[in-house]
Amino acid sequence: MNNVVALRRSPKLEQPEDLSTIVVAGAGGAGATTTCFGLATALRLGTDVQVAAIDGTFGGGNLLDRVGVEPIDPARAIRQLGSRMALSSTGAVVVGHGDATDTALVDSLLADRHLARIHDVGTALRSRRLAPLLDAGAAIVIVAPARSEPLARMRDGLEWLIGTYGRGVLTRTVVSISHQMPHRLVDLTPIREHLAPRVAGFVEVPFDATLARPGTVDHRRLSAASIDAWTDVLDALGRIEAGQRDTDHQAGAGELA
Repeated sequence: MNNVVALRRSPKLEQPEDLSTIVVAGAGGAGATTTCFGLATALRLGTDVQVAAIDGTFGGGNLLDRVGVEPIDPARAIRQLGSRMALSSTGAVVVGHGDATDTALVDSLLADRHLARIHDVGTALRSRRLAPLLDAGAAIVIVAPARSEPLARMRDGLEWLIGTYGRGVLTRTVVSISHQMPHRLVDLTPIREHLAPRVAGFVEVPFDATLARPGTVDHRRLSAASIDAWTDVLDALGRIEAGQRDTDHQAGAGELA
């Protein structure tokens, strides 16, 4: 595999290597796996930072089979993750599912190697395994396909987040709408107008025929529009990063005073 990364627009993240975010599906078939891969791809292409896409789904997902194209160098492998590591076509690390995977532990192990971490957690938003990351303030990307019923289920997920973590959780939540058909099925204007002022970002990812095909995904076949949309999501995560940094600075100033 050619590990030379062709640069595209750099996402607006001041410390991309510190990124830790979960990608959660608002409903089944929402595209959380391809969004996790897409964000890792856009981050690699835009910054050349080391990044990991992690399958943290309950019951196991297909992230490793879908985007892992080359075995990882044994020198880079992490013992606790065993044979569940590979590389994507951009050279991003892909971590497959493990039945006893501790999401926070995996995040910590990869952070120690200075990798940005993007966790695909599927529909397991309410899983106890995610609580440590959510309690620590991890950014959230909630994904839904552009169809009426899944969008309604996504609203249930947002309401659960608010009920559990308070309305402030929306300031670290990005909504990503995946278009899985070449034509629009619903008018997203009222949804955008309602959510955009309340969340950290609202991004539509256009239909991409490459993602609709079965088999392994090679980033070189993705459309530029898809990568640009995922970069927009990363920009929103950068605004969350900046907001958290400002909050920490203000808290520190208050303590000194």
